[in-house]
Formats: sequence, C-alpha cells, structure tokens
Amino acid sequence: MPRTWLITGCSSGFGQEIAKAALAAGDIVVATSREASRLGHLQQLGAIPVSLDVTGTDQHIEAVVAEAVKKAGTGTIDILVNNAGYLLEGAVEEISSDEAKAQFDTNVFGVLAVTRAVLPYMRARRSGVIANMGSIAGWDGGINYGLYSAAKFALVGASLALREEVKSFGIQVTVIEPGYFRTNFLSTGGGHKVTARKVIDELRPIIDPVKEALAKCHHQQPGDPAKGAQLIVEALTGTGRCPGRRLPRRLALGSDAVAFIEGVLQREKDELEEWKELSITTDFV
Repeated sequence: MPRTWLITGCSSGFGQEIAKAALAAGDIVVATSREASRLGHLQQLGAIPVSLDVTGTDQHIEAVVAEAVKKAGTGTIDILVNNAGYLLEGAVEEISSDEAKAQFDTNVFGVLAVTRAVLPYMRARRSGVIANMGSIAGWDGGINYGLYSAAKFALVGASLALREEVKSFGIQVTVIEPGYFRTNFLSTGGGHKVTARKVIDELRPIIDPVKEALAKCHHQQPGDPAKGAQLIVEALTGTGRCPGRRLPRRLALGSDAVAFIEGVLQREKDELEEWKELSITTDFV
C-alpha cells in the first residue's frame, strides 16, 4: 500500500530529491514550497503541489496540512520530512536580533509548527515517521554560521524529546544530519543563503576565510543528493538496504559527516576526561 509523504521545501535540493525518490518508490507525495508554482517539475512526476509558508500562523499551517491530507486521499500523513530551511552566515556579533529570529522562525519554529499540525493524524493511526533535516552544524558551532548551528542544535533537542514522547503511539522521530552535498544550499540568492547585513571590519580576518572556503566548495561538495535522498527514503520506510534496522536518533549522511561527528565526539570525550576529576567535586558529601 502506498505511503503518504508530506515534504517541506521541495523547490530544490534535498526536498526535491527526497520527493523524487519517494515517488519512484510508488508512494504518494505532497510536496510543498512557499509557492506551489515552483513545483511543476515534481507535479509532472506525480507529486501533489501545495503552497506552504512554514513561518505562517498555526491556523494557516493546520489548514494547509488538512488540505494536503484531503488531496492525498488517504486520510493521514505517514511520513513527514521537515526540510525547509536556509543558512544565515555572519559572525554572532554581526547578526541582528531580527535576523536571528528569522533564522529560528524558519529552521526551528516552522518545523515545530508543521509537526504539531501533522501529529494528530499520526496519533489517530498509531503510526508515522517524522524526519527533521538537521546538519553537521548541529554538532559543533562554526565560525560564520553560529546562529545556523544554534538553530540546528535547538532542533536536535526538540526532536530527541519528541521521539520519546510519541514512541508509545508507534511514531518514530529522527534527525537527518547531512554533511556537504552538491545542492544549491550555498548559493547566494534564492533564499538558500543569507548574509548578515552588519559588517564588523575587525572580524574580517576571522570570518572572511570561512566565507571564501564555503564559496569555493559550492558545487564541489562530495555528497550526491540523489544518493542521499535514496538512503533517506529507504531508512524512513525500512526498505531497500534498511529492513530490520532501527531508525536512529540522529542519522549522519555522507562520509564527511561521519568523520566530522567522530571528531567532535572524540574531542568532547577528551575534554570530559580532562575535567572529570574537578567536575565530580561539586556534589554534596
């Protein structure tokens, strides 16, 4: 029986590729974007295009999800992929409160709002899968994208809590954490990457080399988004290479992601050991 997917941010990148892979598997896909008119390429493949602004009101998002369920004709959403998001670059000091709030509105609060709108359908069926698109940036704060990292850290915390809260209803939750994949995510323009308006000259020697490195790796990234999307579909459906595998709390995607996360874990372990002797002296005796 075909599964019903709701995927946000489908106009390009991972959202588009996941939609294509799910359609190829014979499933029903409700593909969303701020403007459904940008989804003609997926509609031709059989996707159901729906306009959705994840930063809209709860009422707007609930109405769109109800519309999506109705158009799918299945009465539910089996798999939700919260993919919509963008990269805010700039030093922490350079980023204004408005820019930081906008980053969290899309990358965190939008995810939570869509999830809240979908969960009642999943609880009613006692089944479902929720996949939130994180990043390796959710493992370590990085120069030039500290607020993006902060948003991804927040998303991880909420996702891991949700995973425990809904597991008795047969609902699974995971965070997908890609490394560098060859999408348009690092493109200037199109809303994928936004740069802080304020520039602090004193920080240029620290920030600019990272900006330049990101620009140079654009369209040179090691990850193949089509292969990444195929693994995501197999992991979320327990098919292909994934039967019998328990969906992990955090799913790394890409050889660079695995290496990066291993490095972070080792560093954290080393620092914990270095300070352990003092850390444990703060208890009541």
